Amino acid sequence: MSRRLPPLNTLWVFLTASRVLSFTKAADELFITRSAVSRQIKNLEEHFGIKLFERHKVGLELTEKGVIYANSISNIFADLKVATNILHNGNEELKLKLGISATFNSTWLMSRLCKLEQSHPELTLSFFTNSVDTGEDSVDFSGGNMDAAIRLGNGDWPGCHSDKLVDIYVQPVCAPSLLDELHSTDDTAGLAKYNWLHYNHLSKLWDQWLSHTSHPILHTEKKNITFDNVAVATQAAVDGLGIIPMYRPLADPLLKEGKLVIAHEHMMLKKESYYFVCPDQYQNVQTLKTFRDWLVTESQLSQQQWDQDHLL
Repeated sequence: MSRRLPPLNTLWVFLTASRVLSFTKAADELFITRSAVSRQIKNLEEHFGIKLFERHKVGLELTEKGVIYANSISNIFADLKVATNILHNGNEELKLKLGISATFNSTWLMSRLCKLEQSHPELTLSFFTNSVDTGEDSVDFSGGNMDAAIRLGNGDWPGCHSDKLVDIYVQPVCAPSLLDELHSTDDTAGLAKYNWLHYNHLSKLWDQWLSHTSHPILHTEKKNITFDNVAVATQAAVDGLGIIPMYRPLADPLLKEGKLVIAHEHMMLKKESYYFVCPDQYQNVQTLKTFRDWLVTESQLSQQQWDQDHLL
């Protein structure tokens, strides 16, 4: 492994890819080709002698070391942006360190960050990423890694202020090629003739969804297959291995692209939602108040539009 620092531009390519979890989306954002992004990431991995990403057809997944490195340099680049803007404009800018899951970041938040830049160009974000959402994640601001966070939960974090952002629905989905011509999306019993895919960290998700249907104790007649992370489980579903319950609206991009289709029409509203979480005294910190006000407004508009499109 080389001790030399890698080129700054290569690090920026890596950081962009780590945020959007896609070489294609990173290329679009950076105005370069996908092959250029892939080549720079490969060079960076060879430079360090470690893998930073796992590659899947549905996108990328940061390795454990990739998460650590992305979190570290995200803060460094945020400082660099702030310092450069102060040099140009003479005005001190607002910086916020945001804790977030990789899935929520790459699906819901990333598509809206351009709006944030247009509304508040003075605000710079750095990201502290975790890999999964269990709905039971704690929030600790004492270490200084985060100023605020977006978490899945019930809104109750001791010593914290929270605002609900996005409701989450669970719905079974699968590859279009998996369903036979006679499959009906209102036939719960018919799901038993397919493999069922599970997440290791959400082992009860199938049972929770079934409890809201006409067949609460249904079991698959085929295989139950469990995966230890979301990206691999999603990839297996896209490849046609089986049916999997996924979070909506986070799964919507894959549905719109036609990589997945609805396997059953019932959407179960989860008890947990995504919340913006910050210390109680957020109103005394301009950075937090600015971002919180923008995010809550944006999420309310998004939720209203999603409800109109899918529930009314």
